[in-house]
Amino acid sequence: MEALVGLWTDLGRITGIALSTPVYAAVSALHVVGIALLFAPIALVDLRLAGFLRGLDTGALSVLRSTAKLGAGLAVPSGILLASARPDEYLANPTFLAKLAVVVLALANAVAFEVAARRLGLPALLDRAAGRLSALASLALWLAAIGLGRWIAFT
Repeated sequence: MEALVGLWTDLGRITGIALSTPVYAAVSALHVVGIALLFAPIALVDLRLAGFLRGLDTGALSVLRSTAKLGAGLAVPSGILLASARPDEYLANPTFLAKLAVVVLALANAVAFEVAARRLGLPALLDRAAGRLSALASLALWLAAIGLGRWIAFT
């Protein structure tokens, strides 16, 4: 664990995020953009899977899922960079650790959904119990991750 914290600390120094307020602010802004690109489309997909927004066809859902993947591709690495500014503090913060756990669960749920969608086809998951359960778990997990992320600032 010490080696991981050391690497994380080095990352903060190498990127300049640990030493530069403008760099930290830019990465923070990128993180917010990533969260927006992740959550907004995935919320629409989840609402459709849960039986709402029936006007969203599988083509629209495909575009939304791709956009959410782009958002995750921005949010996760930028979040790692943000935490590299003060890894010891973040790793000692129970709220941060809870957020990490929730994000891992949300990503695992997303991967399981993607595997099922590729194997069975997306239409097979629409308006079915498995799709609804995945969607409701996704909404709850991503909302929890966002809430915990905001709470970190106050802990």
